[in-house]
Amino acid sequence: MPLVRKRRAEQQLESDNDDEVSTPLAGPVSTENARRRLRRTSDSESDDDVGPDDARAPSSKDVMVKKLVRLALASELSRQPIRRTDISTKVLGEQGSRQFKFVFEMAQKTLRETFGMQLAELPVKEKVTIQQRRAAQKVDRPSSTNKSWILTSTLPLAYRKPEILPPTKAPLEGTYTGLYSFIIAVILLNGGSLPEQKLERYLKRTNADTYTPVDRTDRFLQRLCKEGYLIRNREMDGGEEIIEYMVGPRGKVEVGVQGVAGLVREVYGCQGAVEGDDSTPAERAQMEEFESRLARSLGIRRPGARVADNQDESGDDEDSEAGRSRRRRGGGSDDGADDDSDG
Repeated sequence: MPLVRKRRAEQQLESDNDDEVSTPLAGPVSTENARRRLRRTSDSESDDDVGPDDARAPSSKDVMVKKLVRLALASELSRQPIRRTDISTKVLGEQGSRQFKFVFEMAQKTLRETFGMQLAELPVKEKVTIQQRRAAQKVDRPSSTNKSWILTSTLPLAYRKPEILPPTKAPLEGTYTGLYSFIIAVILLNGGSLPEQKLERYLKRTNADTYTPVDRTDRFLQRLCKEGYLIRNREMDGGEEIIEYMVGPRGKVEVGVQGVAGLVREVYGCQGAVEGDDSTPAERAQMEEFESRLARSLGIRRPGARVADNQDESGDDEDSEAGRSRRRRGGGSDDGADDDSDG
């Protein structure tokens, strides 16, 4: 029985083939069908010729650049620096270890043109304690693998205004920014380092010695140290523990001396006087005095500071020389001369 079914199937197939051969190709419809079959065949053959190497070729360096851009944006969202080791492991991999310079430059170009940002290198942490200085002396030269970067804005100052850039809508983000900007300003205005007791006094004046709107004060300071805004140094001096705070690498880049100067000008109402030119001679003199005091507090070297310092020193020398000559002529001190005049 199965043999009979097989023979019938073969006969039916042969009859169908005979009908196809005997049927002539009818006009343009059959020609169009033939062309379609040829196109499908050529497309399938071209797809078969493409190998795995050809499929990966156009996306090698471009994918690395896109990965680095995504890594930079994601790291900045969590306020984590991008380290050279992270770029090597998460972006370049084993095959792209020699493509770092090209990938980094192309990622910088994409960040500037698309997002208005760029990767800024973080400064190295300062070695202030004795243990840190001894450890630094043992290292011959710093390794390039220890470099790290964060995202900074490339927008001009004219566009960094609340009217153009409104504050972020993230919860407590503005409060967090204001608090660490205030602490960094206090540290820099005190010479770059601040003892823990003195920082507590400043926070107490702002009613933030125990709690802040963000978190408890001790945990808030720990978070600032973890994210690189502050550095907490602990050292023993004669059996006494000394704890002081300094500005961390991220704090220097994000806020820095110029940011603190802008904050002080806003507090004293002098920011408009710096940006505008409509002021009287008395206001300009007052502004000049304010800027000189601010520069001395922050350690900023102004263009005319050297000349002014030299003039002050020469004036002091002249006054002291005149005082010595008066003492020689009068045979006494200036205090004695003052007493005589009072009498």
